[in-house]
Amino acid sequence: MESIIEKATNVGELSRFLSEINRKKTSHIGYCGKKEEEIHQTLKEEFISSDGGIKFLIARDKTGEILAAIGFDIEETVAEVWGPFNKTSSIYLQSQLWKQLVDENPLIQKFHFFINEENELQQVFMNEIKAKKTGEHLILEIKEQNFDKVTEMKSESFKHSDFQAFETLHNAMFQNTYYNGKTIIERLNDRNMLKILKNISNELQGYAYFEVDTEMGEASLEYICISKNAQSQGLGTMLLKEVLTEMFSFPEINEIKLTVDRPNSQANRVYMKVGFEVKDILISYCLKL
Repeated sequence: MESIIEKATNVGELSRFLSEINRKKTSHIGYCGKKEEEIHQTLKEEFISSDGGIKFLIARDKTGEILAAIGFDIEETVAEVWGPFNKTSSIYLQSQLWKQLVDENPLIQKFHFFINEENELQQVFMNEIKAKKTGEHLILEIKEQNFDKVTEMKSESFKHSDFQAFETLHNAMFQNTYYNGKTIIERLNDRNMLKILKNISNELQGYAYFEVDTEMGEASLEYICISKNAQSQGLGTMLLKEVLTEMFSFPEINEIKLTVDRPNSQANRVYMKVGFEVKDILISYCLKL
């Protein structure tokens, strides 16, 4: 198959291609969304380099149609790999893209992949490049119409006097996570909200942090946690229901998605109990050079 490999230059064209490919489970990549406008926004925010180029390589056929694409969301020496996205069944084609993009980014030492369980082509590719499987994850979804909102709230909004207890609990329960306690507090605004749950002695029992993007009509529950000495009392289910009620109070939000570890059956039962359903099963891989 004749193809031309080049740098992506048109964000709109690339967004359309990725949206088309990513709507199918057999070619789905977890890091990338499915809606064209959401992908377009993320590409502009995360994939534009300092010289204005897009950190994506594409392969076109001789008619100009995009056949395959791969991009790196880079943070220092680590990259989340968007792709490979491939309309064809050619491993060789995407291998060319992969090798060229790796060669163009010599400082990257670690690559993370997030691939749908039904995306068999990319699982074969993971074996070819000797990437190691690091976990299995569920994408859960709940729709507003299937959720019973609560009317009484036991949790309350974060106050600065809560910071020390919150930071201690968060950093203990989520070590090496993408947002530490201080970062969460810095991100708080009228759409990024931290809810705190306390007992009658004013001791912290748990918290939940979520972000709402009203422009894109999306909301994400980033963290929910119950301290070890407050578990097995139904507090996790109660806090989850309260937070979902808050998130669905935004008129733009009619569905909420979560990514959770597949083996965490206890936590997953709580999500199912309030109405979440499994939408996708994803496999994470890591490659160290």
